[in-house]
Amino acid sequence: METLYSLSWLTTIAGGLLFWLIEGRIPFFSSPGTRGNHAKMNLSIAGINLLILLPGSIALSFALEHAKPYWSGVRALDISPLAQTVLIVVLIDLWMYTWHRFNHISEFLWRFHAVHHSDPSLDVTTAWRFHYVEILFSELLRFPVFILIGASIQDLLLYSMIMTPIIEFHHSNIRIPSAVDRMLRLIVPTPLMHRLHHSAIRAEHDTNYGSMLSLWDRLFGSYLVKKDISDIAIGLTNESDSDKQRVPALLLRPFNN
Repeated sequence: METLYSLSWLTTIAGGLLFWLIEGRIPFFSSPGTRGNHAKMNLSIAGINLLILLPGSIALSFALEHAKPYWSGVRALDISPLAQTVLIVVLIDLWMYTWHRFNHISEFLWRFHAVHHSDPSLDVTTAWRFHYVEILFSELLRFPVFILIGASIQDLLLYSMIMTPIIEFHHSNIRIPSAVDRMLRLIVPTPLMHRLHHSAIRAEHDTNYGSMLSLWDRLFGSYLVKKDISDIAIGLTNESDSDKQRVPALLLRPFNN
């Protein structure tokens, strides 16, 4: 488990640094401000959230270990251990899609998730910009969901090791050929897909919820692509919330650049 834990942190840090350096050389959007200040803002938010994530992970590991004698979930299926692990990882990703979509549907949850969407400059550091209340709810809901699935902490670390670089990639401001984006999005959410998800237009930002797999958006009707998004407006405006309750300015102000 120590190896998986180390690899999970390594892929997160190395992936984030790599994408940040690449987007500085071949950006899709021209940056309206200083990239360093933008990164410091989002990383400071991530630092606050670690105060929830680190003890939450320890508590979740304890809960999953002690739930195993009473409920095995997928591990009780008569399939190979490899197939069990693959199924658990896929089900975790389905939960991530579902939770993300709930954050857009629910007016209450959107109040906190809007902090993520309020970033006016989409880049790899946006992947870590979340309101601490959203992080708290997410951590608490993981307990019953992952116990029901029958996941172990090793399964979660494996998922994190695969999923985190993908999330960093599709948040990144890297310009890639459209043919490459089209090929990749057959499997994973891509920058083109996720830039639409961060559009200021609600009909566009209520799409493309996938974290690791693009399958769920295709399967559940939330998949959207457009050929040309060079003039897309990123962030939130009053129009963004059309028939949602407006995001209270007090919630957004501490996190805006």
